[in-house]
Amino acid sequence: MVLKLKFITILLFIGCIFSCKNIETKTPSNKDDKSIKLFKSLNTQETGLIFKNQLAYQENLNIIDYLYYYNGGGVAIGDINNDGLDDIYLTANQGTDRLFLNLGNLKFKDITASSNIEMRNTWSSGVTMEDLNNDGLLDIHVAKVGVFKNLETHNLVYINQGNLTFKEQSTELGLAFKGYSTQATFLDYDQDGDLDMYLLNHSVHTPRSYGSTEKRLVTDSLFGDRFYENKLNEGTFKFEEVTHEAGIYSSALGYGLGIVATDVNNDGYMDLYIANDFHENDYLYINQGNKTFKECAELYLPHTSRFSMGVDAADLNNDALVDIFTLDMMPYTKDVFLKSGGEDTDKVTEIKKNFGFRPQYARNNFQLNTGNNSFTDIALITETYATDWSWSTLIQDFDNDGLNDIFITNGIFKRPNDLDYIKYLSTVNFANYTKSKQTEIEKKLIEEMPTLKIPNVLFKNEGNLSFKKLSYEVGLSDSYSNGAAYSDLDNDGDLDLVINNINENVTLLENTSNESTTNNFIQFSFVTDSVNKNSTGIKVKVHSNGKIFVREQSPTRGFQSSSSRKLHFGLGSINHIDSVEIIWPDKTIQTTKNSALNSLNTIIKNINRKHSNKKKLAHDYIYSKFPYQHLENNYQDYSREPLIPEKLSNEGPAVVYADFDGDGIKDLYLGGARFQEPYFYIQSKQNTFSPKTVSDFVKDKGYEDISAAAFDLENDGDLDLYVVSGGNDLKEGDPNLQDRIYINDGKGNFERLQAQLPTTNGGVIAVGDYNSDGFDDLFIGARSIPGAYGNTPISLILKNTGKGNFQVTAQDKIGMITDAKWIDINNDTFLDLVIVGDWMPITVLLNNKEGKFTNETQKLGLGNTNGMWNCIAFADIDHNGKIDIIAGNAGANFKWKASIEKPIKLYIDDFDKNGQPDPIIFYTFFGDQIPFASKDKLIGQLPYLKKKFLSYKSFSKVSSIEELTGKSAQDIKMIKEVKELRSMLFLNQGDDFKGSALPRESQFSSIQDFTIVETGKATKIYFVGNSFNYVTELGASDGNAGGVLTANKSGDFEKTVPLQLPNNQEYRKIIPLENHMFLVLSNDNKALIIQSKFN
Repeated sequence: MVLKLKFITILLFIGCIFSCKNIETKTPSNKDDKSIKLFKSLNTQETGLIFKNQLAYQENLNIIDYLYYYNGGGVAIGDINNDGLDDIYLTANQGTDRLFLNLGNLKFKDITASSNIEMRNTWSSGVTMEDLNNDGLLDIHVAKVGVFKNLETHNLVYINQGNLTFKEQSTELGLAFKGYSTQATFLDYDQDGDLDMYLLNHSVHTPRSYGSTEKRLVTDSLFGDRFYENKLNEGTFKFEEVTHEAGIYSSALGYGLGIVATDVNNDGYMDLYIANDFHENDYLYINQGNKTFKECAELYLPHTSRFSMGVDAADLNNDALVDIFTLDMMPYTKDVFLKSGGEDTDKVTEIKKNFGFRPQYARNNFQLNTGNNSFTDIALITETYATDWSWSTLIQDFDNDGLNDIFITNGIFKRPNDLDYIKYLSTVNFANYTKSKQTEIEKKLIEEMPTLKIPNVLFKNEGNLSFKKLSYEVGLSDSYSNGAAYSDLDNDGDLDLVINNINENVTLLENTSNESTTNNFIQFSFVTDSVNKNSTGIKVKVHSNGKIFVREQSPTRGFQSSSSRKLHFGLGSINHIDSVEIIWPDKTIQTTKNSALNSLNTIIKNINRKHSNKKKLAHDYIYSKFPYQHLENNYQDYSREPLIPEKLSNEGPAVVYADFDGDGIKDLYLGGARFQEPYFYIQSKQNTFSPKTVSDFVKDKGYEDISAAAFDLENDGDLDLYVVSGGNDLKEGDPNLQDRIYINDGKGNFERLQAQLPTTNGGVIAVGDYNSDGFDDLFIGARSIPGAYGNTPISLILKNTGKGNFQVTAQDKIGMITDAKWIDINNDTFLDLVIVGDWMPITVLLNNKEGKFTNETQKLGLGNTNGMWNCIAFADIDHNGKIDIIAGNAGANFKWKASIEKPIKLYIDDFDKNGQPDPIIFYTFFGDQIPFASKDKLIGQLPYLKKKFLSYKSFSKVSSIEELTGKSAQDIKMIKEVKELRSMLFLNQGDDFKGSALPRESQFSSIQDFTIVETGKATKIYFVGNSFNYVTELGASDGNAGGVLTANKSGDFEKTVPLQLPNNQEYRKIIPLENHMFLVLSNDNKALIIQSKFN
């Protein structure tokens, strides 16, 4: 029975990390390059830094018993004797922690025994050096796993006695927590001068660890995080637990692995970011300045990593805002990726959503601070999202070029998430193993787990949010690395690294920047008479020729580690500092102009002025709610079509802004989802909107309104209404897919016209008099064939006969259409038709002036623009008298990557001959072609593949549709491609169009709609975006809710200005109203009115 329970435990572990991946290293050709590299690994025998975190199999404790068995140890670096040299503390899991004194010149002495550090072999995890009693000497906090099996201990606090000895005083201080601890960080949360403590703990899988987010309010004695207030300023050196009072969650839901304290919102108070593993979301605690925190992740972050591990926070684009980088376990090689699990299934994602959990994706997150308390994850566009099973991330300028880089440690000694290993577990007959053979089977299960070393990674910052991934090129090597910390250990002006490894010697990487570059640097230490003598929480801003560099002193960062307290700035070629601004922890500010380059500057506190809590107003707009909410019916497309990449059931909302009652003032029609009445508003002269009930609108609420347009059917001078119906949950030809026409009596009263109109899953309507006969004609663009993703529906051009009806003059399978507009693109006075959609190019149908259209897409240079297009707009951007095209796409911040040379391919055929089309997608994954769907998903759709791919390893070799299905590409019924994912500007050059990507900031998410505003001086392009329709494997496109692009008369774009809409929503439409106001509409959410403060 015991053995079976253990087996269930490991299966729970595997189930929760089902999308974690293994990595097979592709060794670059320069692995053995002998040239000078950024880092040089030093021999431990020569340095005296002799330490190895040795983990051996134990019968009474192993990975089957304890899921974090191979999380490894930590590193703390700090100057324990104030001699100007940083010393090192290393934690061990089964051995003895070690403390090393820095002797200079990268030589160290083990002083563990003489310093009174505990020599018992208890399980240590994270370690932090901090001055807890404000005597100017660094103390040491060691986090322990202390209540599991034979692990009977508690967290330890070593108080520095000033003579290279320490006294363990955790019990006296009230910090002898006994449970599952990961790490502690210290911050002055109430700004009373002493340092308070956040204790990060982690759960293991028990029934208490599962359930809805309501469990966050239930305190757990072993797993829940803790917060302690330091009472030193009240005259007693003791900590008091105030977890509940401070607003900190302390439940068994938390699997805390990473923590960093930083001033996220620039208000002078230190906030906290907590990285949680598994199903629990990360926490972002914003300091309220009154001894409480408020958990604000949902307000600040669009989503988080799923298996969050290490975390760091620092400025990665030199805009003086703190960005956040969290690690996950997504691999970056094809073979390993395909034989490992994936994301949550879409069904599980929906269940977690209903339980209150927010979106998570199993990849690294690069949360770019966009100001005004908002972040955007740009890991996909920067290609920093996949580094395998990663532990510690440290953001620092390791090459002194003035740009912060990202260092990451990798590897796990045993990998229980290999899908073939999981399959092997299901074949084990546990009935054959009695209690006496328990050790035998446990050992065998562990031996069968895959193991593979992974290289550590440095993302070199190349500016403009561009990063280059480096490993062997900079002297990093394969390892099982965990905790890491940085310091200028030899005081030569560059940052060295210390890395704690499993079953290998500790790594000391000497930084050689001062030998290989001429880059400048500057360092700071601090002296103050205040109680916070080490100035924890201090912020320094270095100003030079308009540039600003920011650092915070918050040593605990990365994973289970704390780094040097010296503040280090790489400056590149900068050779003059204008000023240095120091914001002390008590919010007083001091400025100095006498700082010396290429040296350590000691700043003595001398108050100039007090820091203001008042935040800059970042908004250029006033926001107000509009009384409309689109309420989408809940249909899960994947239940019928498991291989699709996106939901097509959540389209809309339809919107028309036009004068329906003939008073010269525009009114508003807002369509509803299925079973939701449309909203109809009459606008007054005071620009207020009053609802008006139209009985035929109410009768037709069973339809889903996808698109709508005002037009004059009978040419009687008033505007009628055409509404496109849709719904991917229905069948083609369903009566509820029929479009509708409502005839206006001229006063805003409508009656539905009974007419034979299209019954397709509609996408868009465009109105235009293409034959110049004075009557409004229509283009009806179809979105899809329900239940047959990728198959092309029929779209129509309807000619207005002038007799109150339409004639079909053209019908064709153009594409999966999302937007279309009539526009005279070639200046011949006749309206042409420009169409966009999924898996299709920007398509131009030129009007031959006789009511016929020819597809001139190729001739106009648009033949290779196949994309996932959402919208189009037109303007003469470069003022050459010709109409240019602005097109909104999925964006570059997307898991798929596409190009003309390496397009994404959609293969559609009845591969298993069951009468149903099967859409199979291949895309480029870090240089290799792979199927988008997992082996399990594909077998669910094509059962014959089960016999073809008996293992996940065999499936991981697939690189083409023929290798997968046995059918060659030339024999497949239909192939569609995506060659461009960026949102684009196409300049009209007369004979053709020249494309260029819209500014980088507009590529952070999908763009759903544009509105063009001409100011006379410039063209302003307002856009809104985000999409939550993509399946979990792709992830939500939520990186940019909206912004304003300004093009000057030369056609060049100025910096993108954000609309500052919340990133946790998607926005489908932006409609210009009166008085510089805009209506912004969401799918399945409330509407907003935005009013510009400027013309």
